[in-house]
Amino acid sequence: MGGDKTGVMTNRRMFVRILAASLKERRSRVSIAFFSIMIGASVITALSCVHFDVSAKMSRELRAYGANVFIGPKDPSVARVLDARVVAEALSLLPAKNMVGASPYLYGVVRLDLGSAVLAGVDFSGLRRLSPYWQVDGRWIVVDFDDRSCMIGRALAKRMELKAGDSVTVTKNETGFHRKLRIKGVVETGQAEDERIFVNLALAGRILGQPGKVNHAMASVVSEGADIGAAAAGIGARFPGLEARPIRRISYSEGKILDKIKGLMVLIALIVLMVTTLCVMTTLIAIVAERTREIGLMKAIGADDRGVAVQFLSEALVIALAGIAAGLAAGFGLAQVLGQAVFGSRIAFRAEVLPVTIVLSLFAALIAVALPLKMAVRVVPAQVLKEE
Repeated sequence: MGGDKTGVMTNRRMFVRILAASLKERRSRVSIAFFSIMIGASVITALSCVHFDVSAKMSRELRAYGANVFIGPKDPSVARVLDARVVAEALSLLPAKNMVGASPYLYGVVRLDLGSAVLAGVDFSGLRRLSPYWQVDGRWIVVDFDDRSCMIGRALAKRMELKAGDSVTVTKNETGFHRKLRIKGVVETGQAEDERIFVNLALAGRILGQPGKVNHAMASVVSEGADIGAAAAGIGARFPGLEARPIRRISYSEGKILDKIKGLMVLIALIVLMVTTLCVMTTLIAIVAERTREIGLMKAIGADDRGVAVQFLSEALVIALAGIAAGLAAGFGLAQVLGQAVFGSRIAFRAEVLPVTIVLSLFAALIAVALPLKMAVRVVPAQVLKEE
């Protein structure tokens, strides 16, 4: 019994010594295979990290293009205005950690010095986060309770011959409102807002005679997958009189862009895997050709095909595991470079990256080793030794 254990230990030591000697003796070719697998694994790791993180990153980038959630009355023909407190409660149901900005809106027509215009009551702090692309000549209104100032669209300002710093008289005959407001900023949006005048929501309520009311609200939410749709559905279920929905034009564009980016990353990963497989296969074929005499001698002194295959697969496995380990570290570093270059932020490491990288890299290594292994097993000792 003791002799069997001693024999097993001796065989294992011998196996490990042969394995180490083989890798050391052909370190130049082993290095080529190692770096090939490392590069492939690092690219897969980097692309996987970006792939799993890109939805949130892209959605946050696209938030610069405006709101993606609308909340308004379910049937505008029945009720055109909503209670501002109900809308605020509905907005609070959207995921707070993903909220970029939100603002309620109250609209009405008022008379200015040189004609009529659409007045919009807004939450300026939310509107500023909601519309970072607006170009402002002058300043934003930064105090929500500022009822002495307004902002005005560029087209309307041009038509009324106004500029930032001027005063404009706002009149609403139905409510008896008549007051001069100072223009803090002239906004250019390229949209209908260029024809509107903006005041804070409370002031708009007094001007239009609808205090505590809003027409609708818009929100900008960083989304991943269908979470916005689920949140909107939750609002609709909680408040039957409200319609909450993603703005399809924005959501659809986000989805199309993300699908294209992810498809491109998958394609790049497949190409890299193919190149890695071919490179490793070529290197291993060269190693087998170089070791043909050695394999012939092993078979001549008693090694069978299984023993040769185990020896060869063990060497390939050691190289592959070392390359994958190094590739994981290098790939995470590469992901950070991509994150900073594209999104200006770091890419989080996700647990899903580990099985993706390990399985794909080992699969590529297994394909690469198949042909060289077949060549090694088919070595005929008599023929090889005769040629020597």
